[in-house]
Amino acid sequence: MGTTIERLRIQGGKTLAVVLAGAALIAAGCGGDDEPEPGAEDLTKLYCPMKRAGKEAGVEKFEPAENSFDTAELIGMPIDEAREHAAQYGCEIYVSVADGEGQPVPIEVNLKAIYVYTEDDVVDFIEGVGGGL
Repeated sequence: MGTTIERLRIQGGKTLAVVLAGAALIAAGCGGDDEPEPGAEDLTKLYCPMKRAGKEAGVEKFEPAENSFDTAELIGMPIDEAREHAAQYGCEIYVSVADGEGQPVPIEVNLKAIYVYTEDDVVDFIEGVGGGL
């Protein structure tokens, strides 16, 4: 009988060790608030101006120029204010849809062109940058 009790103590000790080791691993994995969150670049952002960045598989590539800005900054601005803001970066704004109605716009590739939708003369959507068909 002494050996059975001794075996239970050993098994109980092993179980306790496994539980404590698991708790320590969980606590270590939680981390603190001072650790930076891993980040990634938002690939949906539209920048202006853009610049040519060579070709890949025969297709011309573009990337933001050094002095570019995220065109999402224009959303919510009155169109005149948005045009002034874009001009600081050498960019032009073309309204392609005003109050739900399509507008004529240039179709050539222009790496400084921003195409927007407006509602009541306020920018509410960025359609694209660069133009072209």
